[in-house]
Amino acid sequence: MRRRTLGLLPLLLLAACVVERDYVGPERPVAELARIEGAPRLNAGLPLAPVIRKVDERVVSFRSPSVLVLPGSHRLLVDCVMAATRTTTRFELIVETYPGRRYVLRADSAPGNQRCGSVQVDER
Repeated sequence: MRRRTLGLLPLLLLAACVVERDYVGPERPVAELARIEGAPRLNAGLPLAPVIRKVDERVVSFRSPSVLVLPGSHRLLVDCVMAATRTTTRFELIVETYPGRRYVLRADSAPGNQRCGSVQVDER
């Protein structure tokens, strides 16, 4: 089992590095954008994994745990996966973003630890 996990590590690290651009137009400097980070869909058994499915009306690629957005208000569709019970709970969040800032999704389990109870956005 350990050997199998170690074999997946390079793929997981590569997946964690992919950042998707979620705006139309030419590339912009990172200082003008906000970054929203969730968990990778292939996540090596994280107990709770908040995965970004959509930003506004745009579906996020399965390869992208992070998304660069223009500053402003954004609607996120997030699937929170609980590894122990193999359950997925969907959340819709509204987040106000500012240029040059990073936002990380954080999940908490519901009472009884059978599913995700909530997903919050922490600014870092």
